[in-house]
Amino acid sequence: MEPMELQIFPLKKENGNARNGHFSDNNQLTAANGEGCAVEQHPLLTPQAPESNGETLGGNVSVHTVPTQNPVPPGSSARATKKTHEQLISVQQMRRELNEVVFWKVRLWMVMIFILLLLLAVIGISLALCSVIHRDADEEFDSSSFRVQRNFSGTFRLTNQNFTDELLSPSSNQSQELAAELQEQLRELYSSSPALGRYFSKAEIFAFRNGSVVAHFRLHFLLPVDHAELEKFTLSRELVFNVFRQFLFDQEGEGRTAIEPASLSMF
Repeated sequence: MEPMELQIFPLKKENGNARNGHFSDNNQLTAANGEGCAVEQHPLLTPQAPESNGETLGGNVSVHTVPTQNPVPPGSSARATKKTHEQLISVQQMRRELNEVVFWKVRLWMVMIFILLLLLAVIGISLALCSVIHRDADEEFDSSSFRVQRNFSGTFRLTNQNFTDELLSPSSNQSQELAAELQEQLRELYSSSPALGRYFSKAEIFAFRNGSVVAHFRLHFLLPVDHAELEKFTLSRELVFNVFRQFLFDQEGEGRTAIEPASLSMF
């Protein structure tokens, strides 16, 4: 056998794929007899770069970490499917119930709509009736026909006033101011009365006397021509007196001109 002559050629690095003694898949060794034998490196034997968070591992090689997705909890898909299936069953059951025939060709959903429309109609009619202004015939009156006078006089005592000589003179400032205040109080009382307000004309304080302070008053009312029933019931002395006394009990101790209820007299 003739001895074989070998020639050694330097290995070439292509595209930086050979490093630290490792060669790329394209590295070749050529024999001296012209026959070439290629040495290929298996992909599984190729050095793998470790994962990192984007930092450079020597040289110019950068390795980036691929984020992992959160795994789907086991059984969640099955539960969602079961829930959807139950909802579909409920909807189908409701449809069957609404389409049930109550009588003849009338179905349940028709009955429900009819009842709803009936309730709306009742509510609408009730609101319409309530919106109609109720006019009381007794409240319609012509005050120009009230020409018959009816007066009541009386006295009461003021508990928070001190008597002075000026109150004896109707023309004094103190007497006029106190009289005006009491007259306004009586006017508001009888004008706001549902039973007596339409007949009330005016209130008058015409004198003061000593006894703490005792005031003399007169109430003026006007009645229609046909006033027999009114004078007997509505404008009786008892009713006019009771309206005044009830007002005093409700307002006892209030205001600058406090009137003692027990001191009230009327004739």
